[in-house]
Amino acid sequence: MGRSSKRYHHGDLRNALLEQAVKLVEKEGADAFSLRETARLVGVSANAAYRHFADRSELLTAVAEVGFSRMQRRAMKVVASVSGQPSPAGAVARVKAIGRAYVEFAVDHPELLRVMFGADGLSSFDRSGPPKPDPYAMLASALDELVAVGALPADRRPGAELKAWVVVHGFASLVVQGVGALDSKSSRKEALEAVLDFAVVGLLGRLDP
Repeated sequence: MGRSSKRYHHGDLRNALLEQAVKLVEKEGADAFSLRETARLVGVSANAAYRHFADRSELLTAVAEVGFSRMQRRAMKVVASVSGQPSPAGAVARVKAIGRAYVEFAVDHPELLRVMFGADGLSSFDRSGPPKPDPYAMLASALDELVAVGALPADRRPGAELKAWVVVHGFASLVVQGVGALDSKSSRKEALEAVLDFAVVGLLGRLDP
């Protein structure tokens, strides 16, 4: 038996293809990505890859799910670092922490972000089956906490996820696109804090919770 047969006879070929696909997307971008090249780098035939992914689009959807999962894990880690008892200030700090984690992920993984919010990535949330990693749902929980501690009036809660997400995602997109004013780490950090304060004012109607 050849090397690849020995390597993948336990059924880990799908994960090997997915891992390589993520690397390729991050290195070359989705436009230059192909399922055949992924299979070649893993050391199997294209036909073997097609047994696990029907086409390039299906593999990119799986890549996007990896991206959402990684983004969610980063946000969870950052939010967990915001300690303290439930309070208006703590709830606001956790919402801001999610925003920072989102932007930091975008800066570190711009090509992956493009796949996540491209047609192949967004389609992953239209499918039935097990729940997918969803940072949007995490934001919803943080906003629910704002209501629970009395920082966000209940009548301002409907639709708050979209408002907060649009602000942060818009900022992250500008960073990824290389807007000159956000090139340096210090200018980006200062601008992000101002944007997060802007989002808090928009959500709560005031800056001080």
